[in-house]
Amino acid sequence: MQGEVNLATLTDEQIASLKISNFLFHVVHHGKDEPEYFDDVPLGKYELFFIARIKDTLKGNRFSFLDNSSVKDEILKWQENKITFLEFSKLLAFQFNSLYDKRVTPGVLIVIELFAGQNRYYSLIKYDSDEVVSFTRNGSKAVLADVVNNFTQSAKSLQKSALVDLDAVAGEGHVAVIDRQTRSSISDIFRKFLGVERTKKPAELTESLHKAVIKIVSKHRDVFPSSFTYRAGDQVREIAEKQKEFDAEGFYNQFFGAYGSDDVKASYQKEITNQGLAGEVFEYVPEALPVVRKTRYRTQEGILITVPPGAGNAFKISPDGKTITISTSKVNEI
Repeated sequence: MQGEVNLATLTDEQIASLKISNFLFHVVHHGKDEPEYFDDVPLGKYELFFIARIKDTLKGNRFSFLDNSSVKDEILKWQENKITFLEFSKLLAFQFNSLYDKRVTPGVLIVIELFAGQNRYYSLIKYDSDEVVSFTRNGSKAVLADVVNNFTQSAKSLQKSALVDLDAVAGEGHVAVIDRQTRSSISDIFRKFLGVERTKKPAELTESLHKAVIKIVSKHRDVFPSSFTYRAGDQVREIAEKQKEFDAEGFYNQFFGAYGSDDVKASYQKEITNQGLAGEVFEYVPEALPVVRKTRYRTQEGILITVPPGAGNAFKISPDGKTITISTSKVNEI
């Protein structure tokens, strides 16, 4: 690899240059101890279709390999020419097929090696379909056509997808995962198969979101009303307490709403990438957010005033304590 690349920040040029170098799949979770193996699967006209699916996985949650990950070990064996790609794919299919419970659906495990220039990646896709088993006697071409045709009818058939980059930036995760069984996390079967753990825990991601928001609000302070900027921290907490999961688009619309703009959206996308949130879906942990301490005043006449942190020059008390000045663009009755 020529330098480290963050999975979440592949350039448009790198994404456009993705090329599949090896492609195989095997039928799994069909009720037998051994997968139905294929020795050769001609990719033909379907390369662009699968590259598009791989690009989708770039939006997945980030995971890191555990020391005892067998998937990582098998990848290294293949890269060191200790096994063939066929042997590599069969080993992964066997391991995945052995992880079985009554909830899983028959399908195929697709094993792909691809390059973007000199950078090498691996895509592991579990495609669910009862029909693929009946197609095995007609050969791999029939199964591949069935996979593509059925997926175009229902994206849900692509249940699990992982994109592996062993040379990704340290601390940013070597595996991007989309698991439709649990979008904010990963199913037990896929976690055990990959041998991974979440690179950043939900509490850390929640804290990073708060940091990103404060930076964005501070940067665009001049275009936001003061009533919005003063409550930024409170608003993050309110969303975290009311909503179950974070997803980037949903949070942006909910938090910024009518105050959003192209410039604000660009800053938002930049900051969530800088904070390691790009592509992440996670359960909020409100307890991870800093406690917002408000200052409360009571005048001799009994008037109560609550001042949020960061009010700055918008709230002033005269030296003799007899005059209070509040500057605002608008007063709203609550």
